[in-house]
Amino acid sequence: MTMKTATSHTKTKRTGLFTIGLMVAGLSLAAVPASAFQARPASLVHSGPLSPSFVVVVESSAPAKDSQKMGQGAQDFVDNMAQKALDFLSDEDLDHDAKKKQFRRLLQTSFDMDTIGRFSLGRYWRTATKEQRTEYLSLFKNLIVEIYAARFSDYKGERFETRSFRTDGEKDTIVTSFIVPNDGTPDVQVDWRVWYKNGSYKIIDVLVEGVSMSVTQRSDFAAVIQRGGGEVQVLLDHLKSQKQAAL
Repeated sequence: MTMKTATSHTKTKRTGLFTIGLMVAGLSLAAVPASAFQARPASLVHSGPLSPSFVVVVESSAPAKDSQKMGQGAQDFVDNMAQKALDFLSDEDLDHDAKKKQFRRLLQTSFDMDTIGRFSLGRYWRTATKEQRTEYLSLFKNLIVEIYAARFSDYKGERFETRSFRTDGEKDTIVTSFIVPNDGTPDVQVDWRVWYKNGSYKIIDVLVEGVSMSVTQRSDFAAVIQRGGGEVQVLLDHLKSQKQAAL
């Protein structure tokens, strides 16, 4: 992916908009090299970065009518989820703890956090003990809540719009949305990979301007583990310290 250069002032504004989009998503964004996109399992994220001009034709065994219905359902699901997030973020009658409670509930009901967590741990999920897996998933979910709860005040009334969707196979839909700022700066594209399973929709990845949050997180976690000699416990200790710092 090619990143456009910008002034420091513009970068600051767009970083703030990333925060808004990711508070809705509940996932973290960090700078990643283009090589991070090369080996993504198709079951979780798309095989390449998405962009406003991205067009894909997907062959599916599902009838076109059923595919359209599933895709529209996914877009409606993202619309509803985002509206809930923006409602509590803008509710001046809710204190910080109440907003954090709402945010935690949103993650539990709208995101497949276990799938996201397992993917983020990558190959180290197989080497982790049962106890380490349980502790990791708990730390992973709680850390997301604490980090983004600290950023609730960044929301300044930006609008959220879903504009299109495209189905990807029998169960996946990519819903394209935009964070619309109030100051005339460019919209920020946010793509949602929504999985339809057992009669319900769950978000399994979010891409902000083409950057996959799940791939980013996996790259970050792998770097921590590798620096610690390949031990999963090193990541668990790191997540504990991160959570404490966020409190």
